[in-house]
Amino acid sequence: MIERLHVFDQKLFLYLNAWHAEWLNPYMVFLSGQIVWLPLLAFLLWTAFNRLDKKAFAVFSLFLLIGVIASDVTSSYLLKNIVQRLRPCRLAELKPLLNNFGQKCGGRFGFVSSHAANSFFLLMFSFIALKLSSWRFHVLWLVVALVGYSRVYLGVHYPGDIIGGIVVGGVWALVLGKLFSLRRQTI
Repeated sequence: MIERLHVFDQKLFLYLNAWHAEWLNPYMVFLSGQIVWLPLLAFLLWTAFNRLDKKAFAVFSLFLLIGVIASDVTSSYLLKNIVQRLRPCRLAELKPLLNNFGQKCGGRFGFVSSHAANSFFLLMFSFIALKLSSWRFHVLWLVVALVGYSRVYLGVHYPGDIIGGIVVGGVWALVLGKLFSLRRQTI
């Protein structure tokens, strides 16, 4: 069963990685970089600042920090080292099939995607904690989806790595979102 999932994941990866366009390369590198987090984080903090009182904003900010650390440690240090699934760009048999234009491969192991885990956590926790419902906030899910796809586009993650990251970020968002709601009632 696991082998069949891996074969499917590899075929889906090759299919999605083939959606390649020269003009898209710099955008995908940007979406996979660190700087993409800053506008998203600034927007979420600004939204929280405008929706919460000072104490609740401080608790929100603390939970956001704890959640990103927890999500990153779970994905980068725990699961990657336990599962030890090589990134597609680390496999000699896949390298000739990848669209590569000189970008970095990243660490040795890829399951789960820290980019997916952290970006999904940030947004889902904010949706839960701030009770966001306006359509304009839902547009931010497109950013999270593009960050995940950029990792496949660049050849550094399988789609399964992205799904795993979404699960990790989602679990931390649910746990900390519930704790934030409970804590907020006592503030």
